[in-house]
Amino acid sequence: MKPLTNVLPDSAYQELRIQGAELTKSWKAGLAPADMARLDGARIPLVIPRGNWRDYRVQEAMEVFLNKCREREAIAREMVKAMVLAKHPTEPSLFQKAGVSSALGYNFYDLRPPVMMIFPVNTPMRASIPRVGPVNAGVGTFATWNAVTSPGYPYGGASEGHRVQARTPNRIPYVSPYREIGSEGEVTLTAQFAGEGYVDNLADEHLRGLFGLWLQEEGMIWGGNSGFSNKGNGFQFNGSNGLTATPVPSGGTVTTHTVGAAGNLGTAVNAADLPYTAALTNSQYVSVAVVLLTAMGNPANAQYGYGLQPTISTGLTPSFSRTNADGSKDTIPGGMSAISAIATPVEALSAGSQLTVKFSIPAASLPVKGCFGYAWFVDVEATNTGSLANAKFAGITEVPYCYVSGTATGVQVGTYSGLSTDNSYNPLDFDGMFSLNINYNANYGTVTNYGWTDLYGASLTAQKNSRVTEIENILLSVFEAWQCGIDEIWCSPDAAENLDQAIRWQGTDNSGMQIFFTRDQLNNLVGGFVVSAYQSRYAINNPTGANAIPIKIHPMVPPGTMYFHIKTNPYPHSRVPFTTGMILQRDYYSIEWPQVTREWTFGTYTHEALAQMLPGIPWVLTGIGPFVGG
Repeated sequence: MKPLTNVLPDSAYQELRIQGAELTKSWKAGLAPADMARLDGARIPLVIPRGNWRDYRVQEAMEVFLNKCREREAIAREMVKAMVLAKHPTEPSLFQKAGVSSALGYNFYDLRPPVMMIFPVNTPMRASIPRVGPVNAGVGTFATWNAVTSPGYPYGGASEGHRVQARTPNRIPYVSPYREIGSEGEVTLTAQFAGEGYVDNLADEHLRGLFGLWLQEEGMIWGGNSGFSNKGNGFQFNGSNGLTATPVPSGGTVTTHTVGAAGNLGTAVNAADLPYTAALTNSQYVSVAVVLLTAMGNPANAQYGYGLQPTISTGLTPSFSRTNADGSKDTIPGGMSAISAIATPVEALSAGSQLTVKFSIPAASLPVKGCFGYAWFVDVEATNTGSLANAKFAGITEVPYCYVSGTATGVQVGTYSGLSTDNSYNPLDFDGMFSLNINYNANYGTVTNYGWTDLYGASLTAQKNSRVTEIENILLSVFEAWQCGIDEIWCSPDAAENLDQAIRWQGTDNSGMQIFFTRDQLNNLVGGFVVSAYQSRYAINNPTGANAIPIKIHPMVPPGTMYFHIKTNPYPHSRVPFTTGMILQRDYYSIEWPQVTREWTFGTYTHEALAQMLPGIPWVLTGIGPFVGG
């Protein structure tokens, strides 16, 4: 019989020795009487036959001896296998081979250094705008500057011997409070020492912390919102510069509508469909409530935003308590309005094969500037009584309406703690470009919605000449107000694709121009044509009288959204140092905290504010639905 060390790895063999008595007892308890008799017989010592090997009687005795040896070895193997399977039921591979194999684990561990950081760090806006340090020895808590938007325009015709009217220029004061953002890290001494020769864990954690800080900064450059108090330049959904209360939706039955099966998020044609569990039946009553979501409350990805990315299963996070590295706590708002009152119930009546009710935010309350998502709570009852307590979270749409075809699939109810409070802004934010656009462009001139256009899910309008009506209207409005053009159009991926299709639309297909296919060096056809710029006629200082505006995509621009950005100063005389930039109280710095435990703790921070020196020019186009030619 081979030793057990040839059957089992050493660690398993040692464990069997320690627990052998118990395992043997358990194994014996499961044996049949005949097998137990075989085991008892195997306890009798065997005697090797001796004598003349030519004697047939000695040969027969030797054959009997060898058969008994084989039988006892088989019994031993069965016992060992049963014991091991009782201890390691998921490792049958231990018995596949005897001897030394790769399964024993005597192998080199092929760990390839360094630790790979496989996550995107796309921060093009942060990288493209200047970072400007303080101009004085003391910087204070916020940056201020003055601007003149009108030197005074009295009539200049002069009568003989007389002076003309004196001009009176205006003064526009601007203020941008500094905000502090940072990233903390911890590395134990053991982790650092154990990684020597493979990776420098302390250096890597510093690098990951800086990457994380950049991503938070990029997200705040777009969607940061400090609110309106304490000299902030943001907005509040329910506050002094926002809505008195979240608008209450109104509803009605839909005569013709095609919805997906239960549980679906809707169809390609009706993207505002809410998923449902059980379809509506006649005489049921449907009512809804809505919560408005900011860009940070409904982030396009999980790299930024305030808390958990909202989903139907997890629900909304109105606010949460963050425990900091020093043990202090901060309450972090979730980037959403207070929930609306429950809508007047609508009776579901048969209108085809499926019953559907549409609820919309009243037109008088639109557009809701700063809103990039609408979270709906649905209540379905047998009586004409709507209730927030019975309304459950049903889904999020990018448009101010929804289609209800059944009971909600979510579990969070409309009376969930915190939903009754406005959490749309965060005093720890600096104000991002969306917020500055809303605040500075509010009620500009006689155009109430200057700087903000919402299509509410409608398609871009192709003019069938490579121009798009909505883009042309924005470029014209900017030129008429400021006598300048736009330098960049930043898009969400879906908005860029819809703009591409609208530009190429001819009327019967999405190819409004003649395209010549080219070949690569191997004479293969090269496809995948992309519209990378939009030609604008509004360029005074361009020798050609026009300029091509680059069309760029950004992972943090909310779905269905474009941002019309000005990058170059259109007024050389203005003494404007930059159009958009970060004003710094203090640039990036790292602190190695005092070591009071056997670990290194450190933080990376920056104190800054986003400043737009030409704040009235940028424009937001949102609510862009899938392109529909026509």
